[in-house]
Amino acid sequence: MKYLLTIAFLILFTPLAAQESPDWEEVQTGVTEGPSEPEEGRTDLITDREIVTVNDIKNVMSEKFKSIEDYTAEIQWLNGAAEYRGKLQYKKDERFLIEFEEPAEQVIVSNGTMLSIYIPHLRVVAQQSLSEDTESALLTTTSESGLQRLFDEYSFSFFDTSTPVEFGEGTAYHLMLEQKRPKVGFREMDLWVSEEGLILQSNGTSPNGMTVSLTFENIRINTELPDYIFDFEVPADAQIIRNIIVPFSDTTR
Repeated sequence: MKYLLTIAFLILFTPLAAQESPDWEEVQTGVTEGPSEPEEGRTDLITDREIVTVNDIKNVMSEKFKSIEDYTAEIQWLNGAAEYRGKLQYKKDERFLIEFEEPAEQVIVSNGTMLSIYIPHLRVVAQQSLSEDTESALLTTTSESGLQRLFDEYSFSFFDTSTPVEFGEGTAYHLMLEQKRPKVGFREMDLWVSEEGLILQSNGTSPNGMTVSLTFENIRINTELPDYIFDFEVPADAQIIRNIIVPFSDTTR
C-alpha cells in the first residue's frame, strides 16, 4: 500500500495542485514567461517589485489550479533506487494515465473509480477500487480539495531564500513543507514552484525513509483530452488481482 500512497500524494496532491499555463502552450521545463506588467487586480502573478511571502505563493497556486481541466507532462519519477520515466495525462474527476518508457509498457491508469496498474513482465494487472477504505480514499479526493488538504496538513516555509533561484533553464521558488501532525504521507517535502504557480518538482521522504522525487517537463494544459484514454483494457493474457496493490518493477538504471 505504501507504493499506492506514494502515487496518491505525489501525483494527485502535489503536481496537480498548480499545473496551469496558457491553453495549448507547451512549457519547456515547466516555466512560462509572464507579462512584464501584471494586469490590475490579478493574483496569479508574482513580480520582483513585491515582497513575497509563502502565503503569496500559495495564493498564486490556488488561482492557477482553479482553471485546470486537463494537462499532459513528461515525468521523471525517482522512487528510492528505482527510476521511472514516462508521460502523464490528467483530467478532472481523478482521471489519470501514466504510460512508462522505463519500465517499458508499464501503465498506471485511473478512470476516477478504479485504479489499474499493469506490470507487463509479470503479465499482471492490479486493480483497486478508489472508494474502499480510508487509504485509497486519498486518491479519490478531488484535485482542488487535494490542494487544500496539502495546505491544511503541511506547514510551508522557504527552503533558504524568499527569492527565485536557478532551476533547470529558469528560476523557481524553493519551498519546504513539514507535516503539522504525524500521519499517512510524507513527513517532509520540498517543492520547486515557478513564479506563475507551476509545481516543477516535488521531493519527499516516505515514513520508511525512502526518498521520492517527481519532475514535470514539457507541460501542455487544457488540450481537451478525450475521456476514453482513461478506460483501461486488460490484455487478454494478463491475470487480474483485485483490491491488492503490488509493488512496481524493481528496474533501476
